[in-house]
Amino acid sequence: MRVLLTNDDGIDSPGLHAMARALSAVADVTVVAPATNQSAVARGITIRGTLEVERRDVPGARQAHAVAGTPVDCVRFAEATEPGPSFDVVVAGANLGLNLGDDVTYSGTVAAAMEAVLLGYPGLAVSQQSRTRELHHIPNGDYEFGVAEALVPRLATALAAGLLGKGALLNLNCPTGAAAGVRVCRLGRRIWSDQIQLVSERDGRCQYRLYGEDADYHRAEGTDFEAIAAGSASLTALHVELESAAGIQRLRALDLDQLLQLGVGDGQTG
Repeated sequence: MRVLLTNDDGIDSPGLHAMARALSAVADVTVVAPATNQSAVARGITIRGTLEVERRDVPGARQAHAVAGTPVDCVRFAEATEPGPSFDVVVAGANLGLNLGDDVTYSGTVAAAMEAVLLGYPGLAVSQQSRTRELHHIPNGDYEFGVAEALVPRLATALAAGLLGKGALLNLNCPTGAAAGVRVCRLGRRIWSDQIQLVSERDGRCQYRLYGEDADYHRAEGTDFEAIAAGSASLTALHVELESAAGIQRLRALDLDQLLQLGVGDGQTG
């Protein structure tokens, strides 16, 4: 089994190194990861300029490269530089901090796993709760990866074998300490503690802090938030099809030609 391992925290992250060691027991591991922290860049790509790439050593990996780009850049670079079908599965993580609920739309970790699926490989995004058990990211947190080290090689093997179907995309969140189990979950919803806090003001320029560090979540049964709060690992199946079938049917029911006519010669300005 050939595994591409990447992340969004950067190639020096202890989460990535823990996954490289764990996966090396069952796979030939190639690491291509950002040179610096790229958290919350989602599916950002570098479309202008060049990508600086440096060969690095990561214990457990056959080869490793640090890319001065985003997580998606890393996956696409790795796929483009390997001949033929490059990998059996792409693993992203383990992220330092959880990616629960609507975090998946911001996460560079999830974006890397999603890019794998778009390129034809199954993807597994892995995120780790801190030892202090927050349900949100904290700067300079303390992490251990025992649950992820046990689960990720098994899940990667199942994905590579096609046991979860073509185009499988999984989002795994691991609790700290011993897990009470593994729950298949739906995505929950965060409650962000948005607050405008003026940090500094000088020469007509203001700096604000918008996002607080104590984000909450909606209590609901069957969600990934509920699983982690109960001490279980959460596992969610995602997909990359963004269009809404119901929305398309509603659009088709509209008289779109009439909408166009209303915008021509009606004296209105946009």
